[in-house]
Amino acid sequence: MFARLFYSLGAAGGGAAFSQFPEYYAHYVQRLGGRIDQARQRAEEIRIDAAEKGLSVEDYIEQFLESAPHSLEGARMSESIFQLDRMEAAYRALRDAPPLQRPFAFAEHMNSGLLEATLGDFNPAVPLTPEGLAYAACGVLAGLVFVFGSRRVLRRRRRPKELEV
Repeated sequence: MFARLFYSLGAAGGGAAFSQFPEYYAHYVQRLGGRIDQARQRAEEIRIDAAEKGLSVEDYIEQFLESAPHSLEGARMSESIFQLDRMEAAYRALRDAPPLQRPFAFAEHMNSGLLEATLGDFNPAVPLTPEGLAYAACGVLAGLVFVFGSRRVLRRRRRPKELEV
């Protein structure tokens, strides 16, 4: 009786947890898109400033990097442009990933700061999409595997004690 309850709770917990992934993923991708918009705006400002001085973006940033009082600003400009390229690549990969490959794309392109910010604003949702139901089914299986595995480990640990008595 307890085993059935244990398995039911494991399946329900796994299904509920995994079913949240599509919604969280959508929030994460949306937040990443917002950061890309900000980075594009910053990169455009740098391009405009460089054009006004008659310089390429690279030369403009190099001037800042070579100037002791402004080297920090040059490093920030360079990092902004580098981050924009990296974020755009991650956004394309996450947006174009098929539903069942999204966890792998997510793990590959995960940004810890963005992950925490998204989690801070995330509210669980009821998954009524086919994708949400597919993840819920995977979660049910994962929950059952976890419960089954933990029961087997606990049984193995108890058996040697019973044999010693």
